[in-house]
Amino acid sequence: MRFKTTRDNLLTGITTVGRAVAGKSPMPVLGGILIEADEEGLTFTGTNLEFYISCRLTASDIIPGSIVLPARYFSEIIRRLPEGPVSFIADLSSYSAAIRYGRAEASLNGYAAEEFPHLPVLTPRAQFSLRSEVLRDVTRQVLYAVGQDELRPVFTGILLELTEQELRAVATDTHRLALARVDLPGSDINLTNVILPGKALGELGRLLSAAEDEETEVAVADSYATFANGPVRVLTRLIEGQFPDYRQVIPGGYRSRLDQVEPLTLLAAVERASTLAANETPLVVLELKATELTISARSQVGSLIEELPAALDGEALQVAFNAGYLIDALRAAGPAPVSLEFNGPVGPALIRPVAEDNGYLGLVLPVRLA
Repeated sequence: MRFKTTRDNLLTGITTVGRAVAGKSPMPVLGGILIEADEEGLTFTGTNLEFYISCRLTASDIIPGSIVLPARYFSEIIRRLPEGPVSFIADLSSYSAAIRYGRAEASLNGYAAEEFPHLPVLTPRAQFSLRSEVLRDVTRQVLYAVGQDELRPVFTGILLELTEQELRAVATDTHRLALARVDLPGSDINLTNVILPGKALGELGRLLSAAEDEETEVAVADSYATFANGPVRVLTRLIEGQFPDYRQVIPGGYRSRLDQVEPLTLLAAVERASTLAANETPLVVLELKATELTISARSQVGSLIEELPAALDGEALQVAFNAGYLIDALRAAGPAPVSLEFNGPVGPALIRPVAEDNGYLGLVLPVRLA
């Protein structure tokens, strides 16, 4: 196996697929990057068995073959090379590779490519394309609400629904919920209960931030889904189970509402209050009055009270929130004005952008005050 390329080209591949390489695993090969050379170029692949990331790269003077090299050492060597051409020669009988640059050479011992878990062959039940920026933004708006409890795997995922020419992404950890919705005119695809691991979609969102292609091709099969953008492909296992009916927990009305709230102003106030909130459960208290909104926090360290102008529709109210949950929901809402809807001191609170073309909704459950 042999090829020639550049340091920067190798570094692009390593950085891209390295996001999927398993940090710790009883299978040493999962700590490596699969390098495959064919007549047309190179493919780098990394996986932690939950999801795969692969990347196509250019090369010349190719003799086809494949090998797995330990990602940590391969990455460290390539990062420290001088700029310029690199020759790669692998002995597939001993699973070792020589990396030649200038008049120097580094060698690495690896693994047989046959030991690496190869990407499964998919039979898609639905295929469609999305604008990369739409997919990236939808993912960003809901990712913060993904649960971390591995004993409840459904809540560690993001629900994707594609029905009635609309894409919906939903995440919840049972204490909060985030929903993002975008119109897809002309789509006749019907997909429900497709649950993707939050970690995989988080990495996809980061990759799409630097994506060059405007469109991302999506394919959904019975157990896997793939997202392809230019030379990069992400394949992820779907989470089995039934996602809860999120529609049942979203209130149809409100008891108190603040309209045209500047989210960045409120976010800054809540962040300041959170620095003085109690450490174990950082609580901030919102008090809704006829013409103002008061944000306060108190702990042994000190206290903070801020007043913001506001026009209240409905009942006056005092309600407490986990500061971190409220901060996450406000950040995801973006800079445009939002409405805040409350349903009493223990009912769900909603954050909705005022603009009709912004389909974000953040739901946060209050904390009961003693």
